[in-house]
Amino acid sequence: MANRIIILKNADGFREIIVKSGFSYRQLAKEVGCSQTQISLIANGERNPSPETAVNICKVLNKQFDDIFFIKSDFKRNQR
Repeated sequence: MANRIIILKNADGFREIIVKSGFSYRQLAKEVGCSQTQISLIANGERNPSPETAVNICKVLNKQFDDIFFIKSDFKRNQR
């Protein structure tokens, strides 16, 4: 069974994209449809976004998914 986790590629780069796009964490959160705390935790690498949140962040910031995030797959086999 595969576990897939969305991970922020570069925290400093993400914060830079937010600023260059003219957003504060609060404004970005409002546009994305999540809390300011969630944006802050994602930006600090303390929380991974859901697929929906990650896609919405990319849409609002007008960036491709691969510009900001990557998907880590952790494959585990059932052993009997």
